[in-house]
Formats: sequence, C-alpha cells, structure tokens
Amino acid sequence: MKVAKSLSLFSGIGGFEVGMADLGFRFLATLEIDRECCETLSLNGISHGSRVVTPTDITTTSPEDFFSGAVDYIVGGPPCQSFSAAGRRAGGVRGIDDTRGTLFWHYCRFVEFFQPKAFVFENVRGILSSKGGDDFALICDSFRDVGYRLHWRVLNAADFGVPQFRERLFLVGIRDDLDLEFRFPRPTHGPDSTSGLPYLTAGEALADLDDPDEVVPPYGGKYGDLIPDIPEGENYRFFTEEMGHPNPRFAWRSRFSGFLYKMSRDEPCRTVVSQQGRYDGPFHWRNRKCRTDEFRRLQGFPDSYDIPHNSIVAVKQIGNSVAPPVARALGMALRFQIEGVQKFELPLLEADESLSFDKRKGVRARESGAKKKMQYSEISQLSFFNQRDEPSDFVDFSDLRRQGRSVITRSMDSGICLVQIVEDEKSSCVGELRLKFFGPVSKKLSSLDVSILADEFTAEHLVSMWQQAHKLVSEVTSFESLHPLWGHFTEPYPKFEAKFESSDLGDASQLQRIALSESRGGRLIPYDEISHLTTEPELFLKHGRDIGFDIRTSNTNRTIPEGVFRICYPFTLPKSLRNDYLWSPAGQSKRFDV
Repeated sequence: MKVAKSLSLFSGIGGFEVGMADLGFRFLATLEIDRECCETLSLNGISHGSRVVTPTDITTTSPEDFFSGAVDYIVGGPPCQSFSAAGRRAGGVRGIDDTRGTLFWHYCRFVEFFQPKAFVFENVRGILSSKGGDDFALICDSFRDVGYRLHWRVLNAADFGVPQFRERLFLVGIRDDLDLEFRFPRPTHGPDSTSGLPYLTAGEALADLDDPDEVVPPYGGKYGDLIPDIPEGENYRFFTEEMGHPNPRFAWRSRFSGFLYKMSRDEPCRTVVSQQGRYDGPFHWRNRKCRTDEFRRLQGFPDSYDIPHNSIVAVKQIGNSVAPPVARALGMALRFQIEGVQKFELPLLEADESLSFDKRKGVRARESGAKKKMQYSEISQLSFFNQRDEPSDFVDFSDLRRQGRSVITRSMDSGICLVQIVEDEKSSCVGELRLKFFGPVSKKLSSLDVSILADEFTAEHLVSMWQQAHKLVSEVTSFESLHPLWGHFTEPYPKFEAKFESSDLGDASQLQRIALSESRGGRLIPYDEISHLTTEPELFLKHGRDIGFDIRTSNTNRTIPEGVFRICYPFTLPKSLRNDYLWSPAGQSKRFDV
C-alpha cells in the first residue's frame, strides 16, 4: 500500500494522526503552537522522523519553510472559540473578525501552496451560523478559489463508536482536477449504521476503570452538596421548578448544559469541553470529577496515549481534540475514494442523506420549548402586579439595622416585603424599586418594595436597593440571589418583573431604565441609541459597569464589535457574581489576575 504523505496543521494533541496512523497516512510534519500540546505530541512520537515537535506559529511561518516536498493530504482544525456556543454566551460571536477566526486564512494559504489531493478542515458546528452563515460562505469561497471542490457534514462522534455525543463540522476539499464527489462514511454505531451496533455507553467504555467500592469524599464547595442528589444523565436542571424540585436552586436554562452534569452509565456522555470550571461536568456517577484516563477513553484515545500533564491541562487538550475514531473513518473514506485502496472500503452516505441525531435533538428541543411556552404564556398575559399566588404562612421578618449613615427597616407579611433605606427621616422618597415574583418563589416571596428616603438619589442608592433585593432572596428562598431567578442573559426565563422610579435623571438612573427595557432581549445596542443621554458613551457605560451592571462592550469582551454594547441583566450584580474582565482599550479585553 502506497504511503499517503500528509501534513497536520493546528494538531492539538494529534487526534487526526492517532485516528489515521494505521491507514498509511505518514505525517511528515506537524504544526502546533501550544507548548504543552507539543510536549504531548513529542512524547507519543506523532511527527514522523522525529519525536520532537516544536511550537510553531502558522501566522509567521511560510509553507516552504515548514515543509519541502509533495503532499497528498492536509488535516487540521483551527481554534474554534470564535464560532462556539461558549463564545456566543460570552457576549456575541465575532467569527472571522476575531484573530483566532482568521487562522483559517493561513490554513487556506498552506492548502494553496501544497495543493494536496484533499484536505480535512474540522470545527464546531457553530461556524455554520456565525454572522448568519456569512463566515462559513467566505471560508468555502476561499477554498474554492484555490482549486477545491467542497463537501461538508456535521458528524456525531457517538455514531463512530465514541462514548460521547460530540458534534463537529468536517469540511472535506477535493482538488478540482480529481473530478470526484466525496461521500462521507456511514456511521458504524447507532440507528444510522448498517451494522446495527448500539452506541458505546460511558458505562461500557469505563467498566474496567470503575471501582464500585471506591470511597469518594464529599466534593465540597458552594454546590458540591447537590451532586449526589442529581440523577445519572441529569444536570443542574434537576434543581429547577420545571423539573418539579420542591426547593429550586436554579432558573431554567440559566447555565451551560455541562453545569453539574453527571454521566449516565447507560448512554454516551455529553460533549467533553476543554475549559471546565469547578462544577462543570461530566461528573462521574460516583459523584466526583472524571480522571484523565477516563476522559481519554471518552474521547476515543487509546490507553497507551500518554498525556504528561495535570488534569486541568489534560482535559483542555482532550476537549480540544478531534475524536480519533471519527478521524479514522474519514481517513478510510479518503483513501478508498481517492486512491481506490480496497482494504479501506466502507459503507458511505448518500450526498442528500440526513442523519438522525439532529432529528432526535429537534424532538427534545421542541418538547422542552412547548413546556416552557405553556408555563410562561399565562404569565405574559397578566398585567404587572396583577398576578397573585396564595400567600405562604406568615413569616416574621421585622428588622432594623444600620448601614453607614442609613437606617434600613425591613418588614414582611404573607410574602410581601417592604424595605426602607432612610438617610433622612425628613426627606421624601427619591427612589423606589418594586419587584413582583412568580412561580415557586412567590409562595415565599410574592413582592418586594425597596425605597430610598434621602435628599437626592445617587448611584450608591441604586446599588443599595439591589443589594437589599439580592440579600432578601438569599435569606427567604432557596435561591442565592436574583441572578439564578433571571436565567442566563442569552436565554432568560425570569421569575420576576421589576419597576423602577427615581427623582433623578443622572447616569445611574438612565442606565437602570436601559437595563429594564433591554436586558430581556439581550440585544446589541448601538452607541447611537444613547447619544441623547451622553456625548461620551464609553465613559457612560464604564460608570454603569463600575457600579455593578453587567455591561459588555469591545472594551470588556473581544467578541463584541466596537460601537455597540449589551446590558445583560436588569439589576446590578453583587461583587461575587461580576464577570472578571477588566475595562481595556477596545478589542484588548483581559481578565483580572486571580
């Protein structure tokens, strides 16, 4: 069998190489910029002819300096954050406007120079919808311009024997002169396979690594006590009203699906992502984080593949990688169709054939959406403050305390709470915040009225009003603050409505009015829309951010275009919940050092 001379770009830890290694693909050069990934590649002998892979920046490397000679195939997946769901939730996707998004140009530059028979370009499926599809169209046009006929599909790793539901876009380019219509490999597992093999479950994949007598200490931390109660296959949603929990802790769709997600032994796990917070799954059914050897199997790497780094780095490398079994199926399809290597013949999909994983997802999404629509349609038809739940039992909540020069009085009866922040008893009310709660919250807390008695209304007063609201919710309900009652700003399902009045027309009051009118939709607002309020929009918005509004601009998030902003929530956030991006020059956002 003739060797297929190949190059790997943006290799990561070599998912393509591992998957294609026994198919005659000989990777003559491997390009990767990350030092720790290069260490993993070198340790496993990925690059042919040398065990050492040195960090290389494709943006400053010419193709002729990288490798000299003929090339049959190029594979690789440029970094995908610009197009990912995480990027969208960070504040809006810039796609190819982002520096990382432009890396596809360099991939294209190498393809144009080497003119391989074919290339495989991998990315997240979000690239298809970035900028309404314009980004993907531009990428395709660029590859067509350098002489390639394109074919693309979203493939699910579980369909190829990986114990993980992981959807990725694969774009295959076939050089024009070969005059070949490429067909993608048919799934080897699941309902679309011809073999009838069921999906490989997480329980089956990890069976010999699982110790039923394992002693697992409590996970600890803010939400660690919740993990043992979560059923296998579920996540934070278990603790929502919609799932029937008697003491909900989270709003529906207020977190990523991986938050507190616990794997089920009876099905593939959900997508393993590269950046994992303390409470991001998949958690093992033994109520702990997965180990590196378990993550390696969930991604389809062989046990012999050594990852010489701590668990945080290992998960990052595994989560960013192509699943080797998917790469192997693509490699077989390429060698069979382009070169006619009969030993790699395999069942192929028809060009217009649909796969069932999207249909199954659609059914689940429609069921979920219908459920939410039913529950919230009645609420939306009621006028503000007209909805009433039966009051809960009387709660004695009378209180008197001091805060600086203010006296704060609180009283609560039958779910109705009144809070007064008094600076001067002789002054009139200069600001009022009224909240109306619904759903399970209203059984304990139906409404809240916070008022300010002072000579004039200030930004500090506004912050104090919201602080009282956050504090009250944490004391009276099972929710930690107003934040989980609102949901994530990209998919809000608020459990309360708010009204605000003040005698002041200053920046804080104006920002509050914008927040109340715009945060439900989470849209990007042009600076022009606040030109009647300020001649210096960046200073105006920075002030709002300084007092606790979650305002996102190009100064805080590189994913936000210049000249627009988003105000994510109608309330100011407690310091513990504020995001950690510093206000920086446009497009140069950076996090706090922690």
